[in-house]
Amino acid sequence: MSQRPWRLFALVGGATLLTSINFSLIFIAFKAIATTMGGSASTVQWALTGFSITAASLWVPAGWMTDRFGRERVFLWGLILFTVGSAIVAWSPNVGFLIGGRVVQAMGLAFESSAALPILLSVFPVERRATIVGSLGATGGVAAAIGPVIGGALVDNIGWRATFALNVPIGLLLCAFVLWKLPLSAPLATGSAPDAIGVVSLAAGMGTLVLAITQMHAWGFNNVRTALSLGTSVLLLSAVVARSVRHPDPVLYLPLFREASFRLGVILNFLIAGTFAGTFFAFIRLLTVGWGLSTYRAGLAVAVIPLFGGPLSFLAGRIADRHGPRWVIVPGAVLISAAGLWFSLAVTQHRDIAGLWLPVAAIYGIGVGFAHAACQGAALRNVAPERLGIGGSMSRLGMDIGGIITVAVAVALVTSVDDAITGVRRFTLLVSVVAAVGAIYALRLSKGDPVTHRV
Repeated sequence: MSQRPWRLFALVGGATLLTSINFSLIFIAFKAIATTMGGSASTVQWALTGFSITAASLWVPAGWMTDRFGRERVFLWGLILFTVGSAIVAWSPNVGFLIGGRVVQAMGLAFESSAALPILLSVFPVERRATIVGSLGATGGVAAAIGPVIGGALVDNIGWRATFALNVPIGLLLCAFVLWKLPLSAPLATGSAPDAIGVVSLAAGMGTLVLAITQMHAWGFNNVRTALSLGTSVLLLSAVVARSVRHPDPVLYLPLFREASFRLGVILNFLIAGTFAGTFFAFIRLLTVGWGLSTYRAGLAVAVIPLFGGPLSFLAGRIADRHGPRWVIVPGAVLISAAGLWFSLAVTQHRDIAGLWLPVAAIYGIGVGFAHAACQGAALRNVAPERLGIGGSMSRLGMDIGGIITVAVAVALVTSVDDAITGVRRFTLLVSVVAAVGAIYALRLSKGDPVTHRV
């Protein structure tokens, strides 16, 4: 293999590193943002909610655009939007601008992430797909490791705005490199008019679904706003599915679900990879509120998880390419379940970094390293090259919906009780059960059938 694909990986991975660091920054800076903005935690929560709604709404449309208009173009649009959004967040004088900046960031993340994987998979052999997905996951693991440390140091010593302002010069530099080094491929010509109505309907349907999930605790399950949001989502998403069946260029490419590995990959993304966001929030809350660590020290403690998980994502990808994803997802899910169960049974008000946190975080991190990226790799195992954009976005949607649900559950459990310990104990027990279910589903994956391109 020539060196050019790995040079391309370095460029795309750099952009992934930037956007992935942002994932942990908002959790690290959450308390400081609420204090600075003078609003309640529930108000600032919309900085999380608005980001989640926007990203979930745009994942599949962005993947559709990637296949139709050119991967490199969409990738560059995403970087530009993310950089602009970071500048707005860093400058924001009030909560409204903060939320608006986070929405722009989410738009950029959806475009950049939807295009990144197809760009890489198009230049590497098909037999290396799981390795590349795992390598990109390892890049995200590095970001998750350094993000809390850098973010915690900046929040404690300079202020939370610096954590987002730092994205701006790095983003501009990456945009310049993309324009210089990344050639623009020809768009995929379909010869048919795009389903613009389907794109808008899908975005609105996903947005109302996420709104209902994230606000269900605040509004109440029986509240008319919850019912209206859920009902609107069901109607819109049902209409999108119906249109996608008959439209010549649909926003949802439903034949992908005929492939067993894709179906299982989406489910596993939801059950296993989808729990990470909520777990991250719960752990940060435990370390800072329950155990009283500073933001910086909490960042160092949480960095143990990706420190183990990041490098193992690459190894898991190589194993999955040679022997099938089942051999890494099942043990990974079992380790995640074991870590959650241990923590839920053992955590107390007494701060125990060496005896409890470090071993649990290490086991959890190893499980994440083996299982998370491999779920996405399983879904894309037999997707045709010209469908990698929409296939990657549709499969990732399972992970993001899972993440949105688990963050909402974590916020509800951790903030609705008198002490953070009780909420974290309940949440990690839930994570243990969900991961165990994921391990059972992963047993249905093939043991190592050769890669094909059936869909």
